[in-house]
Amino acid sequence: MKVIQILDLLTKPARLFLFCAFFMTSCQQVSADKPIDVLENPVRGEGQNAFYSDNAQNLFGYYLRALYAETNEDVKSAAKFYTESLAIDKTNPELLQASFSNLYAAGRIIAAAEIAQQAESLNQNLQMGVEPALAIAARDSDWEAVLALSESAIIEGSSQHLGFLFRAWAMYNLGQNSAAINVLESLSKLLDEQGYSNSNFINLFIAQLFILKNDYPLALTQLAEISLDKTSNQELIIATAEAYALAGKLKSARKLAQNLSVNYNQENVRSWLEQRFKSKNPQNYKNYFLAQSIVQLSLFTLTEETISYLGHRSQLGLFIANSNGFALPAASFILLQLADKQNDFQGTNFYFSSIPEANPHFQISLVLYLYQLRQHRETADAIKLLQTYLSEKTNNPILEEMLADFYRIEKECHKAIVRYENVAREKPRQADIHRKLGMCYEQTDQPHKAEAAFTKALELNPNDSGALNYLGYWWADEGRNLEEAIELITRAVELHPDNGYYADSLGWIYFKIGEPDKAVKWLEHAIQLAPDDAVIHDHLGDVYWHLGRPLEARYKWQFAHEMYSNEVTRKLVSKKIKFGLPPVSD
Repeated sequence: MKVIQILDLLTKPARLFLFCAFFMTSCQQVSADKPIDVLENPVRGEGQNAFYSDNAQNLFGYYLRALYAETNEDVKSAAKFYTESLAIDKTNPELLQASFSNLYAAGRIIAAAEIAQQAESLNQNLQMGVEPALAIAARDSDWEAVLALSESAIIEGSSQHLGFLFRAWAMYNLGQNSAAINVLESLSKLLDEQGYSNSNFINLFIAQLFILKNDYPLALTQLAEISLDKTSNQELIIATAEAYALAGKLKSARKLAQNLSVNYNQENVRSWLEQRFKSKNPQNYKNYFLAQSIVQLSLFTLTEETISYLGHRSQLGLFIANSNGFALPAASFILLQLADKQNDFQGTNFYFSSIPEANPHFQISLVLYLYQLRQHRETADAIKLLQTYLSEKTNNPILEEMLADFYRIEKECHKAIVRYENVAREKPRQADIHRKLGMCYEQTDQPHKAEAAFTKALELNPNDSGALNYLGYWWADEGRNLEEAIELITRAVELHPDNGYYADSLGWIYFKIGEPDKAVKWLEHAIQLAPDDAVIHDHLGDVYWHLGRPLEARYKWQFAHEMYSNEVTRKLVSKKIKFGLPPVSD
């Protein structure tokens, strides 16, 4: 246990250093512990040393790869390499914990349980070590085992809350409904004592037990204790509305669901609640409630210390759901968000595909998935998916705006305009829609409409820095309304002084009005803020040339030439590198 406590305090670089020191020492021991006996069979001795040396090198290699994967939040690869390390060094406490944790996070619940069992045989207790065994026993309806295991979970700090939850469900399934409710009430009291701001979600868990017993009046009494508004946790709103619908109160469910943010499609939510209201046998929800409550308990008690457990508990809920043949969108949505954060396209795709279209989580999951497609340069697929969805589900401004954004990014502004105009009719006071319309009108040679759209955007939001910068830069680039353009871009820079693109716009406009000294100051500042932007290097090259600094100009143009991807633009810059710029006419 002392080794685990010490290692837990070390950062990954420190752990790596310690492991390297251990590796070099162990290699020396392999070759030097035993004096060389000249009478010993040389072939056999070399073979033994080679065996130990190979094992040490393999262990070192697997461990390095595991640390690298873990640093990059690749839990599947980390689990694989830690497990391969563990096959060589079966009693190493750190490898046991790391292998277990990464297997658990990757959703390999049975393999994680086997590692926990291996650690237990060595008298080592792993953090969250009992949890996979709890889920497996619940899957097998071995409620006596769940009851016994829950005692260990309650004692082990990281699994304490989950231990209470499983204990309550074990008692319920053993016919001890009152005892199950008492355990949940004890959990609520414990959460209050531990300083959690609001433990009223426990009333939801108790209400679900009453729903399973068809005791709707008592279920509604529990639900009435939960106070929710637009600032409340979105998952708690969805789950509580679902419970009201299952308890026969569809109107209350729909009213509560109106507190959900605009990211949720209210039409979808209403249809889903109606489907729940019409469902007949509440007993079908027993395993669903258990699986979902595992995820919700972790989500509603989230702290800086426990946030790393959220993915594990979501996988635990999914394990029970998959074992019983139903979807668990709440868990899939959390894992989708984690995959999106890690830029894991394969994971994002997998978890998105497991969320039914009828579920309230679908639209917000679709948005995350579409952005992942865009990030992986699969914009055409994203557009096709949106087109298909919007052909069936009309009047969806969020997705319509997203489709317009993708069209605009792909330089298909004529198509984008149609979609933006639809959204503007639905949301006439949304400033950014008018700004985006202005951008598309300008790019399709509709200057009067563009200026009107930018004017509207700034009327609705005078601090819309995007509109300020775009309109000012456009005017400056065309050499008109220059004084107004300076005012607009200066306001944008004041709002966002760390934005390199706004600093570039201000520098460029100073160049356009014949003030190259001011221009070079702002453009050099812009380069510091956005060093990877080709346009800024190109602009600074132009200013250097006109200041009589041709070597620096060509240096900057060369940078721009290497960064640009458009062949036409590259040819123009190449021409500047070769011939420079013509003199400015008076």
